[in-house]
Amino acid sequence: MSLLRSAAAGFGLGVVWGAAARVWMRLISTDPGFSWSGTGFILALTGTSGLVLGILYGVRRAGRSRWWRVLAVLCLVTFAGPGLVLLPAFALGGLLYLHHPWARVTGLAGIGLGELGLWLLDGGQPINPWYHYGGFLVLSLTLAAGAAELYRPRTIRSIPKQPQFAVS
Repeated sequence: MSLLRSAAAGFGLGVVWGAAARVWMRLISTDPGFSWSGTGFILALTGTSGLVLGILYGVRRAGRSRWWRVLAVLCLVTFAGPGLVLLPAFALGGLLYLHHPWARVTGLAGIGLGELGLWLLDGGQPINPWYHYGGFLVLSLTLAAGAAELYRPRTIRSIPKQPQFAVS
């Protein structure tokens, strides 16, 4: 039941993240006209990615094999097209939430690469820099928090010890 619960929570969080990304896109757009089909497509992609990350969380907590992490390939579809600038936050940013200093530096580099990519794509002339770069940073950090599941060690379930009786 825990796996089902974590998958549902992951799906919900993915949809919420997708809605926040869509609001951010609306705030930075010069032409704010959006279609319902495009919004639905984005929410479906981010919900699926959240579902996958939720499954990975549940599988890790259950102590199952790390081969389940291969499912993360399904998340890559989310970063097709304009979402490509968020790929470094997904691929490397998750390391930011580990305890090793080298991992945190690599995670920060992933977040920074995304910001640099965004700056290069918009030519350094955003409508509102606070919304543009600040919103992107918030989206990148929350995406990296979800992607940290790819790097966390699995939980090893201990086998309870059998009571030993002394024979006298």
